[in-house]
Amino acid sequence: MLIIKNLYAGYTKDNPILKGIDLTVDKGQVVGILGRNGSGKSTLAKAICGLVAHTKGDILFEGRQLMGLPSCKVANLGMGYFQQGGRVFPSLTVLENLNFTARHIKQNERKIRLEELKVWFELLQKDYRTRLKSSYLSGGEKHQLALAMVLLQKPRFLILDEPSAGLSPANQTAIYDILKKIRKEENLTMMVIEQNVELANKFIDSKQILDTGVFI
Repeated sequence: MLIIKNLYAGYTKDNPILKGIDLTVDKGQVVGILGRNGSGKSTLAKAICGLVAHTKGDILFEGRQLMGLPSCKVANLGMGYFQQGGRVFPSLTVLENLNFTARHIKQNERKIRLEELKVWFELLQKDYRTRLKSSYLSGGEKHQLALAMVLLQKPRFLILDEPSAGLSPANQTAIYDILKKIRKEENLTMMVIEQNVELANKFIDSKQILDTGVFI
């Protein structure tokens, strides 16, 4: 489903963070990308999603070349990206966050998808909670909202950048419980970037260790 060949990527042309990455992810597989801070894990996610400008090599998604495509077109092809920290719009309510993210989706289709998401996300199950501004949410709830915003768009490939970072053990377990249910019911292909090796090992099918821009 995803094939990366000899990928060099970074934020300047002369100093790539990733140095010759090769990776294959099959449909339905969950691959873990593990490594310490600064090893290039987030750069890999951004390169796949079109958020790193200076790259060379090949990134093929379902046979389609992603290199050179803007991030909006990569997303439209079915690539979902949960960014580290659980990015939401704090001045918007929970429902406004969701509707803004999925504004390109027809309203009736959006409503159907929201009903599907309610099964997995406790945050969405009570109307009064969806009317709260997201600045009032706990860290765990913000992570849930950020994940729901991505899943609302029905991606076929989901990249998760540190989904457990900054959360309490209970909230870490809760977010992975949601991911397990989603994987079972939607057969999503995933790439999970994690520092918490113990959590990752319980969820992933295979792993790659990234160190200073190369797999070891």
